[in-house]
Amino acid sequence: MFEKLECCPVCQSAKFTNHIICKDYTVSDESFVIVQCDACSFLFTNPRPTVESISTYYESEEYISHSNRSKSIIDFLYKIIRKFSLKKKVQLIENYSTEKTLLDYGCGTGHFLEAALTKGWNVTGVEPSASAQTIESVKSNIHSSIDQVDENQKFNIITLWHVLEHVHDLNSIIDKLKHHLTDRGKLIIAVPNPESYDAQYFKEYWAAYDVPRHLYHFTKDTFRTLLKKHQLKLEETKPMLFDSFYVSLLSNSYKYNSKKFINSFITGYKSNRYGKITNEYSSHIYIVSKK
Repeated sequence: MFEKLECCPVCQSAKFTNHIICKDYTVSDESFVIVQCDACSFLFTNPRPTVESISTYYESEEYISHSNRSKSIIDFLYKIIRKFSLKKKVQLIENYSTEKTLLDYGCGTGHFLEAALTKGWNVTGVEPSASAQTIESVKSNIHSSIDQVDENQKFNIITLWHVLEHVHDLNSIIDKLKHHLTDRGKLIIAVPNPESYDAQYFKEYWAAYDVPRHLYHFTKDTFRTLLKKHQLKLEETKPMLFDSFYVSLLSNSYKYNSKKFINSFITGYKSNRYGKITNEYSSHIYIVSKK
């Protein structure tokens, strides 16, 4: 079942234009329209599956952020990169807080929580997906809804690693996360960037559009507009350098039905070079605080 949004989730304008049509290469082979708001330029998938029906679009062994199985070379590479990036993510959050209280929203299998736990962090996770294969070491720390977290509990760091683009009730979740953030705490939000070199190069084959699972497609400007709406402030923007290579590998497999490892590496390299000049990387990490 699908729903059609009549208003932009960011500015509430009722006027938007078809931007690009992309195919779901992971599960359904269906095509979906990404529209652009005429008022604020926000990109969002419309129509989209309802909250009740979206789970069917995650029912694939290819969707490995919720799985611990490694069957293909892409899965294998993903998990090598994940091992390295977990260390970097923990180092990142330690730069922003000496008070080690962490909430990871959309924690998937819980590997990031486990990595933070081993460094002395007090960790809490939220993972709405019932199919996520959570690791045992942090299972008792994970809730299925943000509403299950104690209303009075506050966190110095709240992270969303490639999660915000999946959330149906976008504005409600941001408000709830803001409520759980300490006054001097940081929201750390990672999302793909449709203004990157690899997005422009692959166009409708760009894997990080990932329709219909990705409901929103944030540029720097539209992300700032969203933050302003919620009385939040963007403090820093950081690149996720490995994403350009991984996304290029997936995008080539969609476009050519072939991994094209050398071409993928070259495109990923070019994307990061482009990002160094323009500050438009394949994915961004946004460091956000309360105003």
